[in-house]
Amino acid sequence: MKTLKHWVLAAQDAAGVELRVDDQHLFCLRVLEQGLFRVLVQRRGELALDRTWSIAPTDDVPWEGRDRLSNQGFSLPGYALEQFEDRLVMSSDRLRVTVHQPLWLEWEYRSADGSWLPLASDRKTGAYMLAVDGDGSAHYQRRYPEERYYGLGEKAGDLNRAGRRFEMRNLDAMGYNAASTDPLYKHIPFTLTRRGDVSFGLFYDNLSNVWLDLGNELDNYHLPYRRFNAEAGDLDYYMFLGPTALDVTKTLVRLTGKTTFGPKWSLGYSGSTMYYTDAPDAQQQLLKFINLCREQDIACDSFQLSSGYTSIGNKRYVFNWNYDKIPEPKVMSQAFLDAGIRLAANIKPCLLQDHPQYALVAQQGLFIRDSQGGCP
Repeated sequence: MKTLKHWVLAAQDAAGVELRVDDQHLFCLRVLEQGLFRVLVQRRGELALDRTWSIAPTDDVPWEGRDRLSNQGFSLPGYALEQFEDRLVMSSDRLRVTVHQPLWLEWEYRSADGSWLPLASDRKTGAYMLAVDGDGSAHYQRRYPEERYYGLGEKAGDLNRAGRRFEMRNLDAMGYNAASTDPLYKHIPFTLTRRGDVSFGLFYDNLSNVWLDLGNELDNYHLPYRRFNAEAGDLDYYMFLGPTALDVTKTLVRLTGKTTFGPKWSLGYSGSTMYYTDAPDAQQQLLKFINLCREQDIACDSFQLSSGYTSIGNKRYVFNWNYDKIPEPKVMSQAFLDAGIRLAANIKPCLLQDHPQYALVAQQGLFIRDSQGGCP
């Protein structure tokens, strides 16, 4: 990867500034709220993906995605800008960032007494990198021993993520070790950092495979650092001040959107096991579960119907129904409903290549297609 180094101020508007880096890339700084800034790198002045499905400050994201350059939904409170020979300083009422030459950022927050205090800092010796051959990117920040890191969604191990390296690759990691397995199911490149009595959040808007190293990697040529790197996509992140952990969490929720408000029954106990649908007499096993709940006076509001109901041999074929295991699916489903238990069927987001309906689905153009070859 090649380090981004020398910059000049290229443009300024009500939302922020654009820096031209090494005569080819754009480095954009946006002041979205008093305590929320955005940093976006446009490789050779262009976006890798001109839309996002992660940012939703008002309504839900439309199916076609949100314009990545949009500031809609943010107040854009304005900022003060000071330019010096070797640095540029942008300040809101609560947050201040200094852009140093060569390129690295230094963040400060305004304390209760009005003074500016250190919050976070990029690594001085190479903070932003872009792959020379390929689409990868990396961002390095200083790491301090007193910092604690939380977030990243569903991850194994301690809640404090310090000292580990995590990958976001969305694997079906069934049977994982709760202390060490990685990657897992979720893709949430967000960290909440606690340092002293202040907290800040960092959210990277990138849906490709990414890695976050929070102290696992050491390099004697640099001071201790933390690292984000992505296989592809845009280097696009949001920096937001707490100062409390709760404040950071609220800002993240407002930035990315709230959780869908589910039906009341989704709040109750939900039964789940692969055992029943894997059994050759799956329908009888499932009906027995209903009776056991009734006999043991267990209130159950829903049941996760595992993928065994789709099996042919030892494989799972989504949208296929195994009538040998469950000969009367309507009767079984009605029995659950009569017992006040809602069924939630496991539906996998892919078809195996030997799926009985694969050729038909491909012929009708229902698969997501490769952008280069046009194949499923």
